[in-house]
Amino acid sequence: MTAPDYPLPTLGGYETYQLAQIATFIADRLTRHLASSRGRGGRTARATAVRDLTAAATALDTAAGATEPTPASLLPRPLDTATYTAARELISSGPRSADVVSLAGSGRRGWAVVGHVPGIGPVGAAVGTRDIADALRVHLLTRPAAELAPWAVSQTPVPVPTLPRQVDLAAFVEQLDPSQATDRAVARALRGMDRRTDAAIRGRFHGVDLDAPPVIRPPAPPRPATAPVRRPRRAVVRSAPRRFMIQRPAAPIVPNTSAGP
Repeated sequence: MTAPDYPLPTLGGYETYQLAQIATFIADRLTRHLASSRGRGGRTARATAVRDLTAAATALDTAAGATEPTPASLLPRPLDTATYTAARELISSGPRSADVVSLAGSGRRGWAVVGHVPGIGPVGAAVGTRDIADALRVHLLTRPAAELAPWAVSQTPVPVPTLPRQVDLAAFVEQLDPSQATDRAVARALRGMDRRTDAAIRGRFHGVDLDAPPVIRPPAPPRPATAPVRRPRRAVVRSAPRRFMIQRPAAPIVPNTSAGP
């Protein structure tokens, strides 16, 4: 299946959209955890990433209707080059593409989404269930390229850390960004977990409709460059210098007193 880079005419169902957004949130936090393990941000950044992953995994299980927690090894994660190559050999695709394939044929567990997005290059995901794989396939075909960077294929496998059994979901919600679609999808899936978390969601996402359908707003076309308008130069008419005449006052009239009567 292929689709052009932009514009993209169709969207998946609302539940599919939610699953893909939460999975993308997880992929982003896995990237952050990997960066912190390499010395960027230290222990604080690593602990924050683990907390976010644990909360997002709970959100994903809730949104997917899972009856038991998904093992960390089957959480959505970007594909590495070796897995991407193994999966790519089973399919063929065009300029913008996304296909789902079972990894069982290569001796791995789960499913792979293998695709290509102009501006990013090879993209893909390894997930535990077919439902999430299908959601991410639609996601890769329909979302703007700028949103798909977390799914760029990595040179080596992205490790998934050991996650705690539970975290403070209310504190996690306080750090979410209401302007991000991924964060809104995670918050939506965490509603109903407990009253404290619900209160945190209401406060953090005040005025935000978490049930609003997804909307793609194409980027505004660049304004054509226009040459600067040259106004015609006004002719300057220089008038001849004015000549001023100095008017002398008239001589006073003196009565003639020398004449006789």
